[in-house]
Amino acid sequence: MADSNSLLSLYEGLVQNHSNQFDPQIALLQELVMTRMQELREAEQSLVEAQTIELKRITDALASDARCLLSIPELKAFVQELKQTKSKNWYTRKSEFSIAEDPTTWLLAMLELPIGLSNYQTHEDLDGYDDERNFIGYSYSLSLRLGSVERSVEIPLKRIYNVNESRETSAKEQIDYYISGEVEDLLEDMKYTQEQKQQLATEISTLVGYSLKIFALKPKRATFSYSSIGEG
Repeated sequence: MADSNSLLSLYEGLVQNHSNQFDPQIALLQELVMTRMQELREAEQSLVEAQTIELKRITDALASDARCLLSIPELKAFVQELKQTKSKNWYTRKSEFSIAEDPTTWLLAMLELPIGLSNYQTHEDLDGYDDERNFIGYSYSLSLRLGSVERSVEIPLKRIYNVNESRETSAKEQIDYYISGEVEDLLEDMKYTQEQKQQLATEISTLVGYSLKIFALKPKRATFSYSSIGEG
């Protein structure tokens, strides 16, 4: 019978040889990775701060007058996409007026009616209840100011009923069903014709709906997944 001690000694020798060969290299590699990651974070920080400052400038502009968005190509593309979208819900509000694809030609661009958008917040409702079912709900809210009148608007985003069932509110549904009514109420006592009010409601609601994309922007950060190598 073979000497068990000699067999174990041979194995332990191989293990020690493995450790001597690879452990120092892995430790050095881990140190290099951590050092490089720290260098990257420090180099990135100035860009992240610059993005934060620029986003603050943009949100300040929206609070002053969101009509500054009327000339950007992204809003025009949003309108074009919106006009091609059909809501899946039978209860979605239907606009009686079509909207021009070029926002710079809107009635809103011709009038002295500053549109202030501010105080954007996201909300999570862990105890939502609908049709005898519980759900986790996500929504946005913001303050909408037309001229001198203002109110808070809340817009549902998503409901999660369970692992396999969830529902998101499309941009069209957000605009037609949740934003338009609030805008119409704010316009009610303003000195415009009924036709102008209806046209403005459509344009302002679309502008507010697009602004949610702007408010949701966050500074971009580099991502890197790293796991320390351990013994197998």
